[in-house]
Amino acid sequence: MASGTSVPGRLLRIDELRELSRRRPGRAALAIARQWAVILAAATGAVYWGHWYGYPLAIVVIATRQHALAVLMHDGAHRLLFADRSVNDLVSDLLLAFPLFISTTLYRRHHLEHHRYLNTARDPDYDPTAIDNTTRDWVRLFAADAVALNIVKTVGTLDQFSLLPVLRGDRTVARAMGRARCALFLGGLAALAVVLVVTGWWLPYLLLWIVPMITALSMILRLRDMAEHVGCEEDAGIGGTRSVLAGAVERALFSPCRINYHLAHHLYPSVPCYNLADLHRRLMQHQAVRDRARISKSYLFGPASVLRHVAEARALKYATTTPNREPDGHHA
Repeated sequence: MASGTSVPGRLLRIDELRELSRRRPGRAALAIARQWAVILAAATGAVYWGHWYGYPLAIVVIATRQHALAVLMHDGAHRLLFADRSVNDLVSDLLLAFPLFISTTLYRRHHLEHHRYLNTARDPDYDPTAIDNTTRDWVRLFAADAVALNIVKTVGTLDQFSLLPVLRGDRTVARAMGRARCALFLGGLAALAVVLVVTGWWLPYLLLWIVPMITALSMILRLRDMAEHVGCEEDAGIGGTRSVLAGAVERALFSPCRINYHLAHHLYPSVPCYNLADLHRRLMQHQAVRDRARISKSYLFGPASVLRHVAEARALKYATTTPNREPDGHHA
């Protein structure tokens, strides 16, 4: 459980937590296979359908499944995929992280600091200026992400756990992730290059893998990052993280593998993604959690959406810090 002062006494019995934290390798393997099956189906459909408008649809679908791979890699970083650590890390790298040009090991180091120092200056994901964005600002950022206008800034942000520095010859990154694992990444990349040259599939790879990564996936990651903590309390407990009980369409687009139950994850990071919905239901049985939990009903739309809640938090900040000024909530 997180160590924040806002977490009340034990919320789960030991046996409950033990059961919810039990790894189920079959479910993890099925989840990984499912994402790759959708990716391959979308790519194959776009290529063989032959109509140009099949590509934008495939790009969106593939970006949502790239996001799912990243979410499952997040479970791998917490060592929640498989009980054997070596198997966990190898599968996480080969099938989830490396295809996205990131490293499970580097991400783990980054992400555990996020859990340890949530919403403080030592949190590597904390951006104290994010709350100052108006709804219009957020929409503008999302639109720029969707057409790759923020790609340089995005790549710079991901450099903390990206493998792109390895391609630039950065030996520090190679040492941090382990020379053997770095060699595995470079060897896999070389094998991919050979396959693309021999088959002539360079263009489909660029259009249906790289383009989704630098456009729709970038927008999705920014939206989810905002939803999880922006506008929440500077608190490692209940008030510091938001869960989003979105509908089926938004879940498919923005929150695969139950990552929307983010408060449950932060309170009990030993619980794999496939048990987070059950964990959320159990937590919400406690009055102390219901009173403090930040819960949105949508990412983008309606009075209980993330965008509206962030706008309200921004208005409250300005009303508190400048009491003689009218809160400029008209931007929301």
